[in-house]
Amino acid sequence: MRRKQGIALVTALVLMMVLVAVIAILSVDTLSEIRQNKNNLLSSRARNVAEAGATYAGYVLDTQLFSVLQPIVNGYATSFIVGGGDPTSDYVIPESAWDTVASQITNELNTNYASLPASQLAGVGSASLSYDVRNFRIASMPTAGGGGQFQTYTAEYKVVATGTSGNGKRRIQEEGFLTVKLGRASLSQWLFLVEDAGGDRGFFPTGSVFDGPVHANSNWGFWGTPVFRGRITASDGGAWFWDIFNTCRDGLGYRRFLNAGSRPPCTEPVFDKGYDWNAPRVELPTNALSQERAALGLDPTEDNNGDGVPDPVTDADRCSSLGISPCVGANPIPDGVYLVNDGSRVTGGIYIEGNVDELLVAAGGDGTQTYRITQGGNTWTILVDYNTDTTTITDPSGNATNLLGVPNGPAPLGTGGPTGQIYVNGVIDALRAPDRTGPVPTDSPDHPPPSTIPPALSLETQLNITAVGGIGLYTDLVYECDPTQMTNSSYLASHPRCASASGPLRTVLGVFSETDDITIRVGAVDDIYLWGSFLSAANGKGLAVENYNTRGPQGKMRLFGGLIQWEDQLRGVIGRGGSISSGYLETFEYDRRFENSRLTPPNFPTTRVFQLNDVEVKRLTYKEF
Repeated sequence: MRRKQGIALVTALVLMMVLVAVIAILSVDTLSEIRQNKNNLLSSRARNVAEAGATYAGYVLDTQLFSVLQPIVNGYATSFIVGGGDPTSDYVIPESAWDTVASQITNELNTNYASLPASQLAGVGSASLSYDVRNFRIASMPTAGGGGQFQTYTAEYKVVATGTSGNGKRRIQEEGFLTVKLGRASLSQWLFLVEDAGGDRGFFPTGSVFDGPVHANSNWGFWGTPVFRGRITASDGGAWFWDIFNTCRDGLGYRRFLNAGSRPPCTEPVFDKGYDWNAPRVELPTNALSQERAALGLDPTEDNNGDGVPDPVTDADRCSSLGISPCVGANPIPDGVYLVNDGSRVTGGIYIEGNVDELLVAAGGDGTQTYRITQGGNTWTILVDYNTDTTTITDPSGNATNLLGVPNGPAPLGTGGPTGQIYVNGVIDALRAPDRTGPVPTDSPDHPPPSTIPPALSLETQLNITAVGGIGLYTDLVYECDPTQMTNSSYLASHPRCASASGPLRTVLGVFSETDDITIRVGAVDDIYLWGSFLSAANGKGLAVENYNTRGPQGKMRLFGGLIQWEDQLRGVIGRGGSISSGYLETFEYDRRFENSRLTPPNFPTTRVFQLNDVEVKRLTYKEF
């Protein structure tokens, strides 16, 4: 019996030893797994922190790089202007400075954006960033007469984001290239640009639609649900939100300046791509192109003293270009219409001395363009034939002069070639296209315009109309070919000339008053279609509607292109139901060809100085290690 008990005791001890050994083995495995899991967790956290750092680096490149580059390139741009540089042949940033610029960009990024703010990481780790910009160089330069004065530079970049969590460390590397565009930007690149948006006196209401880049240096004002499909910015710290029918009931009054995006439920604008208050100012600068010089066949950028402003035109210049002899007296240029030429060929644009009663602009539909100018009791007719590359001017007595060449498009700078510039040293009482051939339904689409609206500009026409004084509008101003329909097969089938166009559509119109308003006069058509870029940037001036509050309702003002003005004018009155009770309800649609000044009206005003206009980031590779 005792022997059996001893055997049982030994067996129990052996089993306990085996169990202890198994537990020990299991304990070692469990501790190893815990350590491995902890390392995996730290590695995963480090990877997540690195991804957060890479995302922050992308934000820096997309949103802060412009601010980093601006002071770096401004000095070179200023020196370029003072030195009288030619953007078609001289580098704005000299080749000797390219490596320096790359180093400056690298240093600025590494000094100011080298770590993700700790507040964004919730205590799980830290993220550091390293930027490297290299091989800064020229990418493209404008051609003489190409309609732009932009130079494009490029550089490669690499960003490494290092994420650390405990002992875990992961890196994410991104590489790509930067595209830097600088030059004199055309003001036509804006859908809507205004110094004073007039928001303390009026507002953009329900029914207003903006389909492109818009900016106000001050005083935005909204009521209801205006729609902004592009980015909206303001240099103010907010905007005016109106409550004209006391529907908000928030005790803030009928208007309130708020650093916000809405004032529900009475005013809730639709900002499809967000809004940005406290944005940098966009100056309405002194014009860096001379429209008068362009019309006279002179270089519109000539600036012998390097002050950034074109040289003034002298009476001697005018007399020489217009063939006036003798050139004497305080006002040696007689009133009238001048097609600038050398006796056999067009060498400039159309120059008009004195006020104009009516300027009719009409597309022939057969490759011709007609301008009919009435001044006092006199009428001149200019027929441009693109098919034969000839122009005929008929004076008030019926005498016709035939010339080679056509006054159209941007002339190569300094060549004295023809240019699409009409310059009026006075006012234009009525800028017109042919009258409508029938009624236009109130529910007509914006594109294509109704067939009862005759086109003002032929397919081939590139035109800028400038008046020293005010300009009056009465009719629609549209193109023979609708830029938005050039890929629409059914539209092209019914418009064979548009279908025959080779390359991008170049038809474009600019309308510019140097000192006064552009005004839609009493008697203008209902639901008016206005295509082109319209500029009235003198202090207090803009696109106005005559007697906007007493003329009765006239439907929509459909502007396709852009509007640049100093002070936004009141163009209509909203009734209690939200519909227009007098004047026009406006819609603003962007002509995408104007983006980044890819297409501009000939000699359209630009910024005065060379400056940074755009920075684009192209990402090529992304890897983790």
